[in-house]
Amino acid sequence: MTRFYLTYALLFAVPFALYVSYIYFSLGRGAIRESLTVKALGWLSVVGAGLTVVVIVVLTNFTGFDADGVYQPARFEDGRLLPGTIVKPDAPSPE
Repeated sequence: MTRFYLTYALLFAVPFALYVSYIYFSLGRGAIRESLTVKALGWLSVVGAGLTVVVIVVLTNFTGFDADGVYQPARFEDGRLLPGTIVKPDAPSPE
């Protein structure tokens, strides 16, 4: 679960890191403090939140398991623990 939250926190932080890097390499180290105004931080927050939402939407729509699948819970088989999986339902038999 920590990895889940850390991924989205890093996505949110990308615009801040890019902006600070740009200021540092173009204007120098002393300009970072003057460039981080409330307005700039507000825009960076909006961009970071937007980036995070876009990535969440893309990942939920284009990755994952089949929505028609059936969850098969974890089980013991021959002394081994088999993880839970999502399996496709059986195709209907032609009649």
